[in-house]
Formats: sequence, C-alpha cells, structure tokens
Amino acid sequence: MGTIMTIVCAGFSLNTGLQLGWMWQMLQEMWPEYRKICQNPYGEIALRSYGPVARTALEIMICFAQLGYAVVLLLLAAKNASVLFHFFLSVEINQCYLIIVVALLVWPTTMLRSPANFWQIAWLSTASSWAAVVLIVIGVLHDAPVCQKDVQHDPTDLFKSFMSYGSMVFAYAAHSSFPTCQHDMKRPSDFSYSLILTWAVISVYYLTVSYLGYFVYGSSIGDSIISSIQNVTLQQLINLMFAIHVASTIIIASSPAFLMFENLAKIPKNFNIKRFFLRSFVFLLVTLTALTFPHFGPMINLLGSSVNSLLAMILPTAFYLSLRTFQLKWKVDKKRKELPTFGEIFESTPKAILAFNCISMTFGLLAGIISTISAIRTFSNSSLPPPCYIQYFSSGLPFSSQNGTISCCGTYRNLTVSQADPNGFCSFRNI
Repeated sequence: MGTIMTIVCAGFSLNTGLQLGWMWQMLQEMWPEYRKICQNPYGEIALRSYGPVARTALEIMICFAQLGYAVVLLLLAAKNASVLFHFFLSVEINQCYLIIVVALLVWPTTMLRSPANFWQIAWLSTASSWAAVVLIVIGVLHDAPVCQKDVQHDPTDLFKSFMSYGSMVFAYAAHSSFPTCQHDMKRPSDFSYSLILTWAVISVYYLTVSYLGYFVYGSSIGDSIISSIQNVTLQQLINLMFAIHVASTIIIASSPAFLMFENLAKIPKNFNIKRFFLRSFVFLLVTLTALTFPHFGPMINLLGSSVNSLLAMILPTAFYLSLRTFQLKWKVDKKRKELPTFGEIFESTPKAILAFNCISMTFGLLAGIISTISAIRTFSNSSLPPPCYIQYFSSGLPFSSQNGTISCCGTYRNLTVSQADPNGFCSFRNI
C-alpha cells in the first residue's frame, strides 16, 4: 500500500508541477508583462484562471504553507544540531535553545531577493541530501545481517495508509516555489525536463530508503530511519548532512512568501530597509511558531494533508483546465478578457484529459480530508510537548534523552549489531 501511495502521489504531483510550468509559459505568451520581473508568479496564474479572489486566497495559502514548511525545517535543523552537539562535542543542549541559534544563523541569508540570487545554496542542499541517502543505504546494509533475523511488521491497515498521505504530499509539495524558480531560469522552457528529472531522482530516494527500512528494521523504526542505524559515527554523519540540507532549504522555502509580502507592501525590488524589517519580522514569527510547536511530526502531517494538498494536488489542475480553455479562446479572439465558464471548460477539454485531472483532484481531496482529520486529532493529543517557553518557566529546558540513542531492531527493540548491551544503547519505546 505504501508503494502504491508513493507512486500515486509522485505521479499526480508531477502532473500538477508540469501544469504549473505550462501555465507560466501560457501567461508569458498571452501577457508580455510577465516576461519581466514578477514577484508572485503562482498568484498571477490564479488571477488569470479564476480572478482576483482566487489570487488572494492562493496568496494566503502560500504564506501558510511556505512559512509552515520553514517552521518544520527549522525544527528539523534544531533537532539534528542537538544530536550533533551531543555526539561530537559532548555538549548537551536542549532543542529549544538550538531553534533560536539556527534561526539567528539563517536569518541574514533570508535577505537575498529570490532563488536566482542564491542558486549556490540549492546546489549545497542537493549535494547534502544526496550524500545523506547514500550514507543511509550503507548504514542499513551494515545492520541487515543482524536485524533481518527478527523483523516485525505492523498489520496492514488501509486507513493508516491514508494517514501517511500528509507526509507523502509534504515530501512532494514544493509547488509554491515552482513558478518563481521557473521565472528565474535562463531557459524557462526547460523547466519540464528539470522537474521530471528531479521527481525521478527523489522518488528513487524515497522508495529505496522505504524498502530498506521496511525489510531490515520493520516496525522498530521510530520517527526517522536515521535513529535505527546502529553505526553511530555513520548515523551522525547522516544527521550532519540533513542539518546542512534543511538549513539551506529554509532559505529557498521561505522565498515565495517573502516576495509575496513585499509585493503586497509595495516594497521596491532592490535591497532596502523596508525589506530588512519586513523579512526580519516574518522570520521572527516563523521562529516563534517553532518554539510554540517543538514537535515536527504532527505539523508535517497537518501541513501536507491540508494546505499543501490544495497547493500541490488540487489547485494547479483546476487552474490549468481554466487557463488552457482561455488560451484556446484567446487564439481565436486576441481581445478576449472574459474568464471561461465551467461549461466552456467541459466542452473544450478532451475527455481523457478531463477524466484524468478529475481523478487527480478527487484523490487529493478525499485523501487530504482523511489525513487532515487524523493530523488534527494528533495535534489535540495531550502527550505532545508544551511550547518551549512554557517548558522553560515550568521545568527548565534540560537536555533530555532516553536510555540510549539507537532505535534497536527486533521484536523487543533490543537487537544490537555490535553485540553491545541494549541497556544504555537502545532507546526503548512502548510496544
């Protein structure tokens, strides 16, 4: 079921990503002003598809999605940094303190205008994630001879499979950044090729790691497969690569929201004091949100299943069907300005294309509703940790770790590859 869900999410999200690329080229063909600098390409697609209300609604969703994504990345970077400090320097620092430290380190780089100004960071993010995947594969293969002797799996549950939809969409939901990145490319027409290549590579990443984790560790995996790798040095190198990856991705993820706020505030495109204060204030809100919700798992599910599902799986297709129809009418009458009606969309779209896109939107809508309900229930769970500032005043912020740092494999989570004593090595969880 996980394989099917991954392939379906990858296929539908690739289709909507390609549609965004085609739509931006349509806009540049029909409205020459879009060939110049544009701070909100996705919003302009919404405007030309369904009008000003659609653009405003989309802008609000993008702000929530992209800044929420930045919050999750900030939490991941802080968590990895806490583990790295403990392992390499024997320094025990609570994750909450490191949220502030990471935010301060990333904050100056958020002043860069758009992805065109920090393409080097994108290469750093790509290289570090590639290195992390290679190291994960090496680590899992190292543990396989011992862990495969006793692999337990949870019973198959169709409803729980749909619960994972939020995480899967989150993994594929970079769509808010696509039009911005495409607009900054030297050859925007090559966007489709780069997207297909990217989706193929990351799908291989996800499936490889998922299969190895399933067949080697089974249900002993915790929140992350990294904690199951028993070669501690290798594990921390992976954490280091992911820390670099998520810290650099924060800059890319937050850029569309920054540009959108600046467009609304009519801030000039060159660097100025208004940009400095606006971006500083917005990034401060991101940091405060991370301090308020220091547990990233439920946030990933909630963002992926709700806002990101709309932005990546549903709205691009709805916009594409409208804009495609408008282009057909525009080629006949270059003076046409009226948006197409639903009847015109139905009549002008080939039935095979219409059926496929309706299936895609239906899948995104149904799966999104189910997983959003689950994510909200998880968020309301009292076992989630309180905000960092409440922890600070109530009990302080000590470095907290369980008996060990490794999610050991086996039925009882106590199998060790190095024959080490499970006590003090394994991080036992309730079974």
